[in-house]
This record gives sequence, structure tokens and C-alpha cells, in this order.
Amino acid sequence: MSYKKEEFPHYVKTAGKISIIAALTGLMVFVFTLMFDVGAKEFSKVSAASTATTTLTVLNTPPAFTLEPYEVIGSATTTPTNSGDAVSWSAIGTDSNGAPYFLLVCSTNAVPTAHNASGPGNLGSAPPECGVGSVQWGVSASTTSGTLATVATTTIEGGQFSTSTPNDWYAWVCDDDPSNPRCNSVPSQGLYATSSSPFHVNSRPIFSAFGNNGPKEPGADITFQSTSSDPDLLGGDQNIYLVVCSTNTDYNPTTNTCATNFIASTSISLTDDASATKTLDAILRDDTYAAYGYIVDQYGHEAATNPLNFDFDVSNVAPTVLGGDITLNGGSALSLAVMGGETTGFTLDFIVRDANSCLTAASTTEIVDYNVAIFRSSYGTTTCDGSAGSYDPNYCYPNGVATTTWNLSCAPTNTCASPLQDNINYSCTFPLWFVADPTDPGPNTPTAYEVDNWSVGISGTDDDTLTGPMATTSNPQELISFSAIDIVSSAIVYGGIEPGFNSPTLSATSTALNVGNTGLDQEVRGESMCGTFAVGNNCPTSPTSTIPEWRQQFSTTTYAYDADATEGGGLLDPWILQLSSSTNQEVEINIPKTVATSSAFWQEGTTYWGIAVPVAITLAGNYQGLNTYTAVTAEPGDW
Repeated sequence: MSYKKEEFPHYVKTAGKISIIAALTGLMVFVFTLMFDVGAKEFSKVSAASTATTTLTVLNTPPAFTLEPYEVIGSATTTPTNSGDAVSWSAIGTDSNGAPYFLLVCSTNAVPTAHNASGPGNLGSAPPECGVGSVQWGVSASTTSGTLATVATTTIEGGQFSTSTPNDWYAWVCDDDPSNPRCNSVPSQGLYATSSSPFHVNSRPIFSAFGNNGPKEPGADITFQSTSSDPDLLGGDQNIYLVVCSTNTDYNPTTNTCATNFIASTSISLTDDASATKTLDAILRDDTYAAYGYIVDQYGHEAATNPLNFDFDVSNVAPTVLGGDITLNGGSALSLAVMGGETTGFTLDFIVRDANSCLTAASTTEIVDYNVAIFRSSYGTTTCDGSAGSYDPNYCYPNGVATTTWNLSCAPTNTCASPLQDNINYSCTFPLWFVADPTDPGPNTPTAYEVDNWSVGISGTDDDTLTGPMATTSNPQELISFSAIDIVSSAIVYGGIEPGFNSPTLSATSTALNVGNTGLDQEVRGESMCGTFAVGNNCPTSPTSTIPEWRQQFSTTTYAYDADATEGGGLLDPWILQLSSSTNQEVEINIPKTVATSSAFWQEGTTYWGIAVPVAITLAGNYQGLNTYTAVTAEPGDW
């Protein structure tokens, strides 16, 4: 029974009240008897008085639940308690004597043992114990009657906690009365659905191996794999998840992720061997990257072996060039200007990209070189592949040759400032030889040339000497026909002829060199001859001192001079041409296209000349004039 010191006097007062009542009752009986005797015996004299003391012990009553016990956080099949976490129970017990009480939670309904305090002044110091054969899940601290008591136990894997079957619990409220400590007679298992008995313990998933299917290229999917499972049988198979982080210090067990170093996590339901897939960044250095795997079950419980480390590799890829990133000559046609030599100042701009970034992990250059081939399109990059052996000044200009042969000069126009940058931009200048094949319509460009254009192939090389495929520009250009003629000698020497006579044959010569990129014919026009001729100072009209220009005849073969011909070409043999100062005369000299840059191999053609000195010429001496040659593109069949 419980006692309070302040009420202790009441126990005495109660006992006193019982003695007085008993005495009064005895007195009344005595008086009644006396009166009876008086009436019967005429009041005999009373000689003595007698008393009887009564006693009673009121027994202690156990506390009772006024709020049924419940799990503070419901632990059920769908919301189990992770091993290592606490299961807590709360309830309110009320003691009729106002004594403090204990909340006791056991694994069976075996009758618990209540213990007595050493005295009324030590109430709440002797907690109860579970019955024989029962696991004591926990007992609360001494709790004031009518207030909330809470008890908790920390779960572990194995031992007294089962992860394969439910863990039953039974709750009592008990006091520690010094004389008669008691617990309520019928235990409670709660009345609140998922927060009632039993509780469920969720064991940790098993994680024994971690790996990946690398190496992978930037932009590809890499899959992280695990050997993992969940041992729990209760509630069916549990889903497990693989979380991959780039460090082993950033994982948050509350959120089950990495705050700043997250790589990947499982995105589908898996009950064993969880995996996770990551699409690598499109620009990513070729390197080895740290990866740490964490296995978590669907209730957020982590494997004891977390984390396991297995790094992944990003493979090296070759640099790439896009056709749209290649600009030939600023998007304009290529025009030659130097006869028998190189025309300089053509431009080329291109961008080389590398998915491994333009900056290595050591902060050096990833893109270290490039290959360039400028070519007539029908030859392509198979023939004109950038190597020195593919060089031909007519149709292929590779940067594999020495700069003394072809001086391509390129320089980067930007720097690589970030590992997220993938490009280096280049700007170049280059020359073309006068023999470079034309591809414009002409006139008279052979079909085999005209259907082509000039293109550029570019490839890049990285620091691991890996070279990408050669891409060609999306915007090829035409190379314009450049018909050019050079006369070997500056003089046509007729020798000495008397007035009234002519050259027996067309025997004086002029030699034309083809110093352009087409087949060559020529047009000729000339001035009269006199002793006073100078450029800008033509001969006077004088029958005695000027030889008219039409007196000169020419052809591609050494014919006899046609003395019957008259001014304007009358009576002139058809295979002979007559010089005119006003009209160009085309000579079908048919010089093939020159294909070599060395002057020793330039194509050439000869024109044969003759002259007649009019009989009226009276002024003897050296006569001079000027004949002008103009290059004309030969017919396609004459190239």
C-alpha cells in the first residue's frame, strides 16, 4: 500500500474513530441491560465496565491505464524500425493512492514482478521486472500518477530482436508500494493499429561488391553495379537502392544522398544486385574518377559495409571537326593572280573540338595538332589525306609537306580556359600555285573540272596522339580559271629585207609559255613599224617611212608568206593570219595546261611570223613596232 507522510495522521485518526464507536455501542448495550435489570430486579447495583478495540488493513491497489500504451513511432510491417534505432512506448497510468508508477514493456504476457520501495519516503525507486522467460524491452523512469510515461529500447541486429518475425510486446503499469507493490493484472498491447503490438525490426541490407562497366566515353551511359540483397523475410522482398557518390565524406544517411558529390542512384525497383546508371557529361576529361557505392533499403537503412569504392575511367576520344566549322577563304571563290608562281593570302578558319575538354587534368593542352588538306573535290580525303605523299599542286595541298613546299600558317585565336570548354579555334593563311585546277564554268572549262569545287579536310590530334576522322567543309568554293601567257623573247626578229620584197616563209618566231591554270590559246594585235616608234608614240601614216601592221603575217606553222594578200585579209590563205592594230586575231596555239611548278616543265607554243616591206619605202634603217599577246582559254579538248 502507498503512503504519504502528510496523510500519515489520518491513519491514526481513522483508528480512533473505530474505537469510539465501539465504546459507545457497548455503553448503550450496558445501559439497556441495566435498565432491563432495573425494571426486572429493581436496578441491581453495577459493579464493573468492559471495552473491545477493532482493527482493519486497507490493501494497496495497482495503478491502471488511463491512456493505453502505444508505440511513439509506429513500427509495423510497412514502417519497421531500422536496427540500431529506438522503439519507444508511451502511456498514462493513474494510481488511486496518487503514488508514482512505472511503465513496463515485456516480450510475453508472463506475470511481471513488482518490487517494493524501502519505505514511504523512497517511492519510485524500485522498478518492476518482466516475468520469467520474457525479454524486458524496457521500463520507464518513475512517473507521477496521471502523467505520460515513456520507455525506449535500442534495437540491434540479431540477439533478442527478430528481423524475420514480429516482436510482440505487452505493457503493464506497476507501483513500488513498500508493503504490497503491484502491477495491473491484465497487460495491454495497445489499441492504435500500427502503433500497437508487435513492433518490427528492419535489418541492414547486405553489400559485398561494387563495380562498373567502364571505361566509357564522354556523353555515354556508365552503369554502376553491386552485389547486394536484403535479408529480411517479413513483409516480402524489400527494394534496395544503390547511391553513388564521388567522395566518402558527403553521404547523408537522413536524405540517403550526397549533397554536392552525387553521381547516380537506382531509379527502378530492385530487390537484389542494385545498379545505377549515369549519363556522363558531354565534355569530360579522360581520367580516373572516384566512385563510392552506398546500398540503402526502401526504409532508408544503410548496409553496414557502406561505402565500397571502385573508381571509373573515362576513355580518351579523338578530337572532332564539324563541316560547318570549316570556312574556306572566308566563303569566297579562290582567284589566282600570280603568273607562273604562288598567289598568297587565301584564308582558312576551323574549329577542333575534343569531348575530353581542351584542357587536360594536368592543365596542359588536350588538342595539340591538326591535319589539313585543301583539294579539288573529286580527289577527296582518301587521295588527299594530309600526308606529304599526297601533295600535288594541281589538286592537293596537304600540311604534311614542308613549309618550303607549301607554307600553310595557322594560329589559335582563343585559349582553353576551362575543363568545360572543348574547342580550339584556328585561323590560317595559305598560297596556291598557278597550276591549281579551275572549277568554275569557264569559258571552256572541261566538264571533269567544272563539276568539282575546292574543299578542305580537317582532323585534330590530341595529347595521346589520337587523331580523329577528317571532316570536310560544308561550304566548298570554286577556283576561278586563270589563263595567263608569257612570251619568252621580247623581240620578233625579221632580219634585213629590201623594199618590194617579203619573208620567203613565216620563219621568225615568238614562244608563248602557259603560266596559268587552263589550256591556252592566244590573241595577237600589233602596231605599224617605223624608225621612230616608241610605246605611246605610234608611227606616222607615211608610205615611205612606215610599214603598215597588216604586212605582218603569222601562223602556228611555218608557211610561205602570202604576197597576194591585201589589206583587210583579202586573198589571204586561210591558214595564215594578218596582223591588225584594231582587232585581236586568235591563234589556235593549243598549249596544254601546265601541271608542274618548275619553269623547266612549263607548257609552251610557237607562233611563226613573216613580213613584206612595201616598195614605196625609201627610208632605210631599223624599224620597230609592238605586238601584243593576250591569253585565251583553249577549248576543253586542248587542255
